[in-house]
Amino acid sequence: MSEETPGAASESPTEPMMGSLSEKTGDSSATSSPCSPEIRRDLQLRVGARVACTEAEGPGSRFAVWVQGCDLRCPGCCNPEFFARDGGESLPVTTLADELRAARDSHAITGLTVLGGEPSEQAEAVAALCKSARGLGLSTLVFTGRTLAELQAMPEARVLLDAADTLVDGRFDARRREPPDGRRWIGSTNQQIVHLTPRHADPALWRGRDHVELQIDAAGRLTAHGAPDLLRRLLKSMS
Repeated sequence: MSEETPGAASESPTEPMMGSLSEKTGDSSATSSPCSPEIRRDLQLRVGARVACTEAEGPGSRFAVWVQGCDLRCPGCCNPEFFARDGGESLPVTTLADELRAARDSHAITGLTVLGGEPSEQAEAVAALCKSARGLGLSTLVFTGRTLAELQAMPEARVLLDAADTLVDGRFDARRREPPDGRRWIGSTNQQIVHLTPRHADPALWRGRDHVELQIDAAGRLTAHGAPDLLRRLLKSMS
């Protein structure tokens, strides 16, 4: 997160972000669809980075998408490169849905994680991608700097609440960092884990050691993402 959301991948190794939360259950009645919903062909999502298979951005093996653009700009965010709205690339949600299917078939991923940037600022497109993931039998995890109450007060964000299994919500607060023995993938202790469905509700999923991943893509580019503090130390040792 940009410490409103967990670690982010990029062409040059960059630091991820993480948010923290107390586990609770939201009041959404979202359920998984047995088949992929239709996605508007013109619906676009501005993306800063994405990784087809990772175990550093939530429970299990996941497809991770870092959206581009964030008006919250939390001080100390580990992904400031995703603040600008005009960065990254604009991709059809249908293209990302096809990549999700390919990742499920090739890597046996179990879920989709969306971080940023700020997913709620592209709520319709993120919700469409999450619904497509559910149609493929995948779970959905969204890291947002906005609280559940703030999202519930935003009419445009309600579709996102209907499409997420779990939210990690709240601004990253650099003064209240999650301790090393605290919750995994969480940046600061004020953040909450909000389970809108039971898919990630087992507390054991949120315990354990954070880690970082280095990946080389098809073009030979090295990307790095995962726990921000670990990643900083890793990059320093490589310099």
